[in-house]
Amino acid sequence: MKRSTMLIRLSGVCLSAMCLALAIGTHAQAQGVWETRAPMPTGREVVAVGVVNGVLYAIGGNGNPQLQTVEAYDPGTNTWTTKAPMPTPRMGLGVGLVNGVLYAVGGRGSSLESLQTVEAYDPLTNTWATKAPMPTPRQYLSVGVVNGVLYAVGGAVDVNGGALQTVEAYDPATNTWATKAPMPTARWLLAVGVVNDVLLAIGGAIPGDIQTVEAYDPLTNTWTTKAPMPTPRHGLGVGVVNDVLFAIGGYNGGFLQTVEAYDPLTNTWTTKAPMPTPRLYLSVGVVNGVLYAVGGQNDSGGSLATNEAFTPPNVPFDAFAPTVGITLGPLANDDEFRIKATLTLGTSSDGIAPLTEAVTIHVGSVSATIPSGSFKFKPATKKQPAQYTFAGIIEGVTLTAKITPLGGKLFEFRAVGIGVNLAGTVNPVHVGLILGDDQGSAEVTAPIIIE
Repeated sequence: MKRSTMLIRLSGVCLSAMCLALAIGTHAQAQGVWETRAPMPTGREVVAVGVVNGVLYAIGGNGNPQLQTVEAYDPGTNTWTTKAPMPTPRMGLGVGLVNGVLYAVGGRGSSLESLQTVEAYDPLTNTWATKAPMPTPRQYLSVGVVNGVLYAVGGAVDVNGGALQTVEAYDPATNTWATKAPMPTARWLLAVGVVNDVLLAIGGAIPGDIQTVEAYDPLTNTWTTKAPMPTPRHGLGVGVVNDVLFAIGGYNGGFLQTVEAYDPLTNTWTTKAPMPTPRLYLSVGVVNGVLYAVGGQNDSGGSLATNEAFTPPNVPFDAFAPTVGITLGPLANDDEFRIKATLTLGTSSDGIAPLTEAVTIHVGSVSATIPSGSFKFKPATKKQPAQYTFAGIIEGVTLTAKITPLGGKLFEFRAVGIGVNLAGTVNPVHVGLILGDDQGSAEVTAPIIIE
């Protein structure tokens, strides 16, 4: 009888059927994965968020009353620190990042007035500076940045509403504002995301909840209508990962957990895993491909300190054609697998970076992750094309891998694992590959040799 499976944990490598299930559940789940992170020190809603050098900054918001509070979250340590307060207390503002500086734009002030105020925060010096005011005072607007210019979009005239179509552009280099083509649909409490230098205005209220999606191209100063969001809502947050926009939470007759993803290439929406905490008036920041949904209001009217992280599903390969060979040895943990595969990256992929991205291999009951930074680049020679290689022995397990670019988005992948445990492997064999944020899998018939 073949020996029972033994769990082997490597530094960055996990081998066993259980680990395979965990890896698939964590990394390749079609709907994405949520997890709870350290809460903000200050609970608040209608907060604005910006990300600088991998750190998320939560700025202002309403904690009854309006706040000047600035708190910074480091996902690497899962900790928050307090920063210099914003000079003007406000909520319902927009924030944009240009050249490492965060610009806080407009919002509702302490007397419920709409603001023109623009203040700039430099994380390097932990200081604020006042900039040229926005021409149109407004609250509950949203901000997007394209090529170093901030676009302030929509919003409300005052506390009683009065939805705006207004689009005004701020150039930090000259500290000046310019009026741009108005958004076709006047609205407030909308969200804005930028994909491939095009600004996408999502949802909002006019005052009724809407599902409208309109795209603004700064090069032509024109708007076009896109496929509507499946769920009408206002007070949502959005973030962009791998050129896909994720619309998160909000309100539509009830507090929403809803997460829907928009792919501008196909002009289509898909539903993703719901956010654990239903809420509106949240904000979203993206750090290293993970979306952080921060703050908001719940159904009891309380201001939330909630911080939940969403890892989107990986980008599927357009094509993945693997072959695999397996040798089962006579002793525990002395089995071997060999993979050869050709693959084409998906249309939504931002490419692969084997020198900095982790690579995960699935073969039968084995899941092995080669940690990021482990590959080496070998330039082309007369005998071989340029390729990325890994070779190492970790806790007795020998792993080698080679990735060869074949032009465009086409690649060849080869890998050998010696000293693993493939007990119970039968045909067809599951073969999977994750290259950073790209993935593919297949069921293949393999020669299985028993020594």
